[in-house]
This record gives sequence, structure tokens and C-alpha cells, in this order.
Amino acid sequence: MATSVLDRVVRWNLDLDGDLYGDERERYRWYEGIATASQLQAILIPWAAAIAVWPLGEDSVVPLALMLLAFWLPAVLGTVYVRARKVETAPRSWSPKRALLTALAALPYGVFVAGAFYVHNPDSATWIGAIMGGALGAAISVVALTVKGRERRRREALAKDDD
Repeated sequence: MATSVLDRVVRWNLDLDGDLYGDERERYRWYEGIATASQLQAILIPWAAAIAVWPLGEDSVVPLALMLLAFWLPAVLGTVYVRARKVETAPRSWSPKRALLTALAALPYGVFVAGAFYVHNPDSATWIGAIMGGALGAAISVVALTVKGRERRRREALAKDDD
């Protein structure tokens, strides 16, 4: 497999030579800390933008949207990276923890969009339509992920039977 730019960025960040994170044991602990920080940031940063847009008004929409985009793109790149390595990204099942973390991480984007529409034109009902559209999109996403999870479990069961 050819080495892509993303592969090089990942290898550089993994610090396999120990320059930043030390030996393998120390590096593993750093990765645990980074994963924890990433999960908390995935919840807190979008919520900060979603809440801030309402009192800060229309002038805050573009800078906050750019911040959210800059925050979201690395997560997309991470998903692309693991999918390219044949890692299944559809959840096998939806535990209460997964459902809660997904809702906490996804909901602020809808709140932000609704707030952006509201501060742009408070007299319009467009922001209510944005909420309804977001709820419909979320429901479709949940159904699609549930179907993908069932397909994954089915594939894994068939592969297990073949062994």
C-alpha cells in the first residue's frame, strides 16, 4: 500500500521513536490521556459554540462555524484513516454509554445551526425548521447506523461459522 500524506501525518503524531511520549508503556498512557481529552473536547467545544451563538448574536456565527469546522475535520480524517485500514466503524450495538456520548457530541451542532438561524432572523420560524430537520436527520442516522450494526454482526457471525 502506498504511503499517503495522511499516513505520514499519523506516523509523525504517533511518535514511534519516543521523542515526545517516551517508551512504549509511557506512550500508551499518553494515548489514553489523549483519547480522554479528545472525548471531552468532542463534547465541550461544540457545546460552547452552540451556547455562545445565542447571546453573542449574528456576528459570532461565522467565526464559531469556522471553529466547529476546524474542530470537526480532524475527526473526519481520523475516521477516513481507520476505515482505510479496514477497521469497522459501525457499532456492533448501542449501549447506553455509546448513545449518551453520541448524543452529547452530536446535539450541539444542531443547537448551533438553530441558534445561527435564530440570531440571523429572530422573527422567522426558520430556526424551528432547522430543529425539525436536524431531528429528522438524526433519526435517519440512527436507523442507518443500526442497520449497519446488524450487517456487521451478521458478517462477523458468518465469518465465525466459517472458521
